[in-house]
Amino acid sequence: MITETPRFASLPPVAADQDHMSVLIAVDTSGSVSGEAIRNINANLNNFKGIICEDPIAAKRVDVCVISFDDEVRVIQDWCPIKEMHSFELSCGGCTDLNDAVLTGIQKIRERSREYVEKGIVERKPYLIVMTDGFDTVTGNVDAAADLVYERVTGGKMKLWFLGFGEYDKATASKLCRAHGDWCFEVKNGDFNFNDFFDFAANSVKAVSTSAPGEEVTVDTAVGTSQSNVSMVPLRDAWLND
Repeated sequence: MITETPRFASLPPVAADQDHMSVLIAVDTSGSVSGEAIRNINANLNNFKGIICEDPIAAKRVDVCVISFDDEVRVIQDWCPIKEMHSFELSCGGCTDLNDAVLTGIQKIRERSREYVEKGIVERKPYLIVMTDGFDTVTGNVDAAADLVYERVTGGKMKLWFLGFGEYDKATASKLCRAHGDWCFEVKNGDFNFNDFFDFAANSVKAVSTSAPGEEVTVDTAVGTSQSNVSMVPLRDAWLND
């Protein structure tokens, strides 16, 4: 079930004479997400904003929307310039409506894209950031979401950042991530420290949103190395779920 009652209402983009980039963050708040995990997520959402707003150009160009999902999908921060993003104290409970969360995220990205078109704003490729510790326990599968993600990613209309933590389901991750090489980000060893992932995502958004058109962007990060608690995991044999 999707609940379209945002805690914080939509705000229009600023600096319409500049390119813009939308970022949708979908946070698993189901009952299996531990207290330590959700506390760290709350802190990192605030840190994500801070990193991007370090650059005054990115602060004008980046728009963000945050949704949570358990039994329902909730838009808890509708679209706004990143500097207007509120802090959160998310809590957890219930099942995991991952399929509808991804579908809702894409729907919201499309809404912001239409608004850019209406205002004559040039759009940079949007990011959909999804983080979960499980699989869909409401719909039972993510087939509809996976098909739409594949269509959007292969069509060059979106980039997916998928982070699995805890006992997340690799088969589910594989379905959602097949369009970009069948891998995902994973927090190692049951850790709930998401700092490296959010730092990498935020610095990537900051770099992409402020780059020259067509410029190839690289971002220094420890993610994927032995120095980080976040790895980049191949999912091609995900049915083994090991």
